[in-house]
Amino acid sequence: MRRLAFVLPLTGLLAMGCAWAQPGDPVAIATALSRAFAQAAGKVSPAVANISTTTVIPGRELPMSRWFEDFFGPGGFTTPPQEIHSLGSGIVIRADGYIATNYHVVKDAQSIVVALGQDTEMEATVRGTDPCADLAVVKVNATGLSAITWGDSDQLQVGEWVIAVGSPLGLQHSVSAGIVSAKGRRDVGICTYEDFIQTDCTINPGNSGGALANLQGQVVGIPTAIFSESGGSEGVGFAIPANVAAAITKTLIEQGRYPRGWVGIITAPVNRRRAEIAGLREGVGLLVQTLYRDSPAFGAGILPGDIIVKCNGADATGLSVLVRAVASVGTKGTLRLEYMRLSRQGGQVGATQGTAQVSIVPQPVGEDGRTPQGI
Repeated sequence: MRRLAFVLPLTGLLAMGCAWAQPGDPVAIATALSRAFAQAAGKVSPAVANISTTTVIPGRELPMSRWFEDFFGPGGFTTPPQEIHSLGSGIVIRADGYIATNYHVVKDAQSIVVALGQDTEMEATVRGTDPCADLAVVKVNATGLSAITWGDSDQLQVGEWVIAVGSPLGLQHSVSAGIVSAKGRRDVGICTYEDFIQTDCTINPGNSGGALANLQGQVVGIPTAIFSESGGSEGVGFAIPANVAAAITKTLIEQGRYPRGWVGIITAPVNRRRAEIAGLREGVGLLVQTLYRDSPAFGAGILPGDIIVKCNGADATGLSVLVRAVASVGTKGTLRLEYMRLSRQGGQVGATQGTAQVSIVPQPVGEDGRTPQGI
């Protein structure tokens, strides 16, 4: 019976394969696919921008320079200011000059120049940033721009064809093709809030902030980072899903920032020794590496060195567990954190269990617009 159950489906597949092969012209099929790529690229490329930034690093005084001021005058032993130039990409999300990109593309930049096409360069200003999701919106003084169309990233399927359009290595409107390799990649270590699309599209430095599009020419993601040992593309790239990017950038345009909840914890992985003492299962546990004073977590009794093992009843298998819990309740609500605390008891180190009810507050924002690290 097992052989029959196996052979019948195989026979059916062979018959279907023959049916497909008879009327199909391989060249026609390849040509149709090629046209689909070309049409998608033609639809997306006009709305993809090259972004160049200039960051000035102030000069600094060298050690013992004051000892020689009587001989050489003040400033004789200081390094000169240094200009750092970098390149990235962006996508026009509104025809009236709003362009989305990655936060790391425009971070600390004193000058931002956006190029649309070969002969169109415009100065841009930052409208809003969300470092936690590595997103930013910049504004240029222009109207009637070609804007992208957002696609539904939730409908993407693993194995689906996609194209990446951007300015890798400064080469404007470069297009590469690949597939969706995976969805929902978290705890990658790129930013705080992670839910990435993984793709094998060729993505290189300069692609950041550009477009990941489906064959209908809809933008389904924003390329953000690559995993690479050489510094070039090795077929593992990550993109922020369009549904996430569209919601955040809309709020950045309206408010200049994206309000998030905050508890005041910076976490790190738990090393093997601590895990053994605490009796943790493999893959469970987040070390409280740093704790902000006067933060909700500190007020609830959490201490540096504690190991968070559960968050609202779910095993703390990665930072994304805490991130999703905070995001689900916004800027108000409560986290129930279960933790293990290591302490010396006599001549041995032991672990005690505790529980804290942590009240979430809006993420603080400094006068310079910066937000604290962690969650």
